[in-house]
Amino acid sequence: MSPDYIEPPDPFRHRGPKGSHGVPGGPAMGPDGPSPGTGHGSTLEVAGSYALIRRHVMNAPATAGMLQALPAEHRHRLMRFAREVSFPQDTRLFNEGGRADRFWIIRTGTVALDMHVPGRRAALIETLGHNELLGWSWLFAPHAWHLGATATSPVRAYEFDATAIRSMCQDDPALGASVAQWVGDVLAHRLRSARTRLLDLYAPYGSGGLR
Repeated sequence: MSPDYIEPPDPFRHRGPKGSHGVPGGPAMGPDGPSPGTGHGSTLEVAGSYALIRRHVMNAPATAGMLQALPAEHRHRLMRFAREVSFPQDTRLFNEGGRADRFWIIRTGTVALDMHVPGRRAALIETLGHNELLGWSWLFAPHAWHLGATATSPVRAYEFDATAIRSMCQDDPALGASVAQWVGDVLAHRLRSARTRLLDLYAPYGSGGLR
């Protein structure tokens, strides 16, 4: 996290009973991760909420992520669908094969991506942090997770409903093309990371021995 990063107000914090992780408004967990529609931001139609999220995103450090990947107009439209969520450390966010019905932009904290390897421990593929996209399988049929993900520290993120974003992209081809380019670039990077990591772990001479 950047040293000049200032934590913004949390206008969406749910003040109701504790969630399944024992934190106020914490996400309820299903077999594949947090249940949609629960946790912080369950009632997001609050006047001025979008303006606060937008201000924070626009003022965040310009790392390689959504800030640089999407045109400002498309980024602003996407952020209208954002809701704030938080996950305690060691939360399993999703598993390979589970239904990819949402995605996240990480605000604070880190998330480890892993891949199931038969007969071996899950292979760590990559660790994600501030302003990075968590989840790309939601955009491509059959909308099932290709990797697993675990919070390696307390995480705060913007969560997006995949069905709503896909519908918006279908209605606006220009927006759809921008999102597809963004997610496609992330997908290509993740596949290269997975290949390199698996070769390093299991190939006889590491990734440098195969091209």
